[in-house]
Amino acid sequence: MDDDFSFTIEIPCDDEGFVLLQCPQCGEPFKLRPGDYESDDVLEVCCPSCGIASDNYITDDVMEVALIMAKNQAFAMIHDEMKQLERKTKGKDVSFKAGKPPKPEDAPILQPSIDALATVICSHCSRESKVSRLLKMSVFVCPLCGVSNFNER
Repeated sequence: MDDDFSFTIEIPCDDEGFVLLQCPQCGEPFKLRPGDYESDDVLEVCCPSCGIASDNYITDDVMEVALIMAKNQAFAMIHDEMKQLERKTKGKDVSFKAGKPPKPEDAPILQPSIDALATVICSHCSRESKVSRLLKMSVFVCPLCGVSNFNER
């Protein structure tokens, strides 16, 4: 049995090419363009609200899809092993019956949700991101360069 398995989850972009992210520390949603946060000149991504850098900004919806996909794949692998055991014990004194394969659970379809975010441009690095309207009106940390941006009136 191969102990490793992998799968890919396509996270949809909104109409402007932004992907929804969520801070694991404070729960603040924000959006970035994939090309920006995967760029070599971005050392780490910061939350625009709390300013803390994290290893990942996976949303709850993406995590739910990943868990369902992992469970489905694990159940399928376990059933395959049980079928092999069934074939090995067929006609022996003690036999084993694997039964029907488990029905895979349907994963929800990901949407580029949360359209209430406002586009902001960092005064330091000039990159665009989307943050809550409240952060846009007050102060936000640029997720890509980590510099605080104040709303100047």
